[in-house]
Amino acid sequence: MKLIISEKPSTAKIIAHAVGAREKIYGEGKEFCYKGNGYYVAHARGHLYGIGMPQDYGYSKSYKMDELPMFPEFELHPEGENTEELRKLISSLINLPDVDELICATDAGREGELIFRHIYNANNCTKPVKRLWCNSMTDEAIMKCMENLPDDSEFDGEYHAALAREKSDWLIGMNLSRLYSIKDDYAHRIGRVKTPVLAIIVERDNEIAAFTKSTTYRLEMDNGAVSETVFQTREEAEKAKVESSGKVANVQSAVSENKIKNRPLLHSLTTLQQEANRVYGFTAKQTLEAAQSLYEKKLITYPRTDCNYVSEDMREQVKRVVKMLGERSEYVDRIKNFNEKLNFDRRVVNNEAMSGHDHHAIIPEVYDGTLDSLDDAEKKIYGLVVNRLLCAVDKECEYVETNYVFWCEDIIYTLKIEKIVEIGWMKYDTEKHSVNDAAVNLLEDDIFTPNSISVKECVTKPPKHYTDGTLLSVMNNIDNRINDKELKTAVSGKGIGTEATRADIIEQLVSAGYIERKDKNILATEFGRDFIASVPDNVKSVERTAEWEQVFTNIKENGISAELFLNDVKEFVKSVVEFENSPQRHRQPVKHSGGNKSRVSVGVCPKCKKRVYEGKTNYYCESGKEDCGFSIWKEPKFFNDKITVEKAVRLILRAKQFL
Repeated sequence: MKLIISEKPSTAKIIAHAVGAREKIYGEGKEFCYKGNGYYVAHARGHLYGIGMPQDYGYSKSYKMDELPMFPEFELHPEGENTEELRKLISSLINLPDVDELICATDAGREGELIFRHIYNANNCTKPVKRLWCNSMTDEAIMKCMENLPDDSEFDGEYHAALAREKSDWLIGMNLSRLYSIKDDYAHRIGRVKTPVLAIIVERDNEIAAFTKSTTYRLEMDNGAVSETVFQTREEAEKAKVESSGKVANVQSAVSENKIKNRPLLHSLTTLQQEANRVYGFTAKQTLEAAQSLYEKKLITYPRTDCNYVSEDMREQVKRVVKMLGERSEYVDRIKNFNEKLNFDRRVVNNEAMSGHDHHAIIPEVYDGTLDSLDDAEKKIYGLVVNRLLCAVDKECEYVETNYVFWCEDIIYTLKIEKIVEIGWMKYDTEKHSVNDAAVNLLEDDIFTPNSISVKECVTKPPKHYTDGTLLSVMNNIDNRINDKELKTAVSGKGIGTEATRADIIEQLVSAGYIERKDKNILATEFGRDFIASVPDNVKSVERTAEWEQVFTNIKENGISAELFLNDVKEFVKSVVEFENSPQRHRQPVKHSGGNKSRVSVGVCPKCKKRVYEGKTNYYCESGKEDCGFSIWKEPKFFNDKITVEKAVRLILRAKQFL
């Protein structure tokens, strides 16, 4: 028998169906696995083991400066709520005498590899392991992968990089969060990626706040031609307008050129999140959740990808997908125009461009069922994935661009006209382009008299606040913010964070009160701005974070040891703790004034000694569920009486006697 371990219950069900494991086998409680056809199929439901919390290594739950920095010898500890029964079930399956091989079927990527390896190592397992690394959840794709499973050892680089990431995030997050929480009397959430991203948002907000608008003036003909001359005052522009009105202009040049607008690349997760944010206002997290659901429903391929291409061996699959879409009423007329000629140039099929990527671009699956069961977000995300594929294989948009240069009363005017010849994919583009297609038919040396000339006011605009989409772009193209040429080259195309974690990073910054959303815009709160201003540059350094991201890549791809990296992280943490506690450091505590400023404290937590606040449904410790977990529900299930603030205060005082 072989034991397959997936990451989620939904994927376990899909895999079990594909391999023929249809019988449910229950453990001690409600947890179960599938059995049949020579397989057991179980799921992990995310992380079942991790490297624990500070208290697992003897440190206090309450934050103490004399315990910093914390550098434990990391061990594996149980993780996740209500997962004990599941861990027992998986352990019993691993140790069954008839299980002679395990198959790692967690999500294909470094985090999925970490989830499985922690389970494997926590159970001291030595049985051989194969790897199911699949971009698709269709039965056909799964069984094709099952025919030739590689050894899981081929993915050691993924595991070691993920483990180095986990340990470094612990060292930075646990130590610096406690450090600044003590300094500011607030439960800070510091992160290797989170804090530099917050600094980027704060920097943009400061640029907007410091922006001073300026106004200049140009002359504009009724055909849209604008003067190259810039006037500093309206009076100067009005004078030139009077002098030019009714006068003859001549065409100094009229140059036409046939051009094409490139088709968009296939979607990666980031580009899908960006488009969904721009078109529908979806947050990055909402898009990821909808895409993951579509993947598990076998409607799209694996969404957590940073690639925009497919490989040569997928050409026929793409053809089958397009043929399937052509049978759907909403796409039938559109696909008829393809005339069996799909555009498979290097913008779509590109083996070289896939080098270094674990997964191909997101494309629809062959699916002939109804879409009625999808919720609104799923339908919209599915529509974007389909539209992007069809745009990518459609005809180019061909147009003629004509650039005019006019002269009138010693003032030069320029005008660009675009005439569509073949609209191609642009007919379905979700990003509407503003072009001048006015009917101007002039040749070089022609003479004409403009019907009118007006004064055009040109006001400089401040930078725009970040949105989910534009912030993802910054994270994905972090090399644009790095001056060091060597580092810039090393991290080009890699970014900070991963496709799968960037959405969560944004949400964590929101929940911690550092940033807030206003419509589509993301802004730093006053608290977030004050906090970033209060910390040293190395804590919020984009360059340091990008450099460490490159280390993860080197661990994964080049097999370098993680020990030197982790020693570097420890030295960094130690230096920050020492600096913040040094006599010459005069940092003023930062008072929280962000999204949670209306919180009402009802006492001191009897478990960890931090503040207890009133929420909508409970009274909770500010340390959070993971660090402390103390909570009093306002309407307990087994009592008819509601817990008022006064009662909560009395209960907290009474609890101190027993905890």
